[in-house]
Amino acid sequence: MRKVGDYMNKQVFFVKPEFSIFDVAKIFSKNAISGAPVVDKGKVVGVVSVSDITKFMSLKLADAEIIAQNPTSMSLLFLNFARFSKDFIGFKKEMDRVSKTKIKHIMSKNVICISPDTNLFEAATLMDKNDVNRLPVVDKGKLVGIIARADLIKALIE
Repeated sequence: MRKVGDYMNKQVFFVKPEFSIFDVAKIFSKNAISGAPVVDKGKVVGVVSVSDITKFMSLKLADAEIIAQNPTSMSLLFLNFARFSKDFIGFKKEMDRVSKTKIKHIMSKNVICISPDTNLFEAATLMDKNDVNRLPVVDKGKLVGIIARADLIKALIE
């Protein structure tokens, strides 16, 4: 049986709880990813995704779905502020509020991690049961990778 460790991405982009929403948005856009583990002092303490950010920013569902499907379209996030703001001052106030918000306040804290020795079927079941798109892979308390639904599909094709 194939294991998570065989298909996980070992180059994990992670963020820290003190990063701002803007810091994380830049990381997501630059690396074309839609989520990442939140790591503090070497431990996974949360997970943050584009959908967490869009929910926080109170976007319309259709816009949130577009951004979640294409992380490089994070600029839509900011265009929506301009569209829904009544004036420049309202837009600036909202941008200031967002810029001061730390990821620790919007991340999912109920983190489901998985071992590299877990079989892929169990990983898929865990993702489905918990309605998550990615699982941090932890070995002896240390983040060693991440496995996403796309990785499971790749394994299925092989």
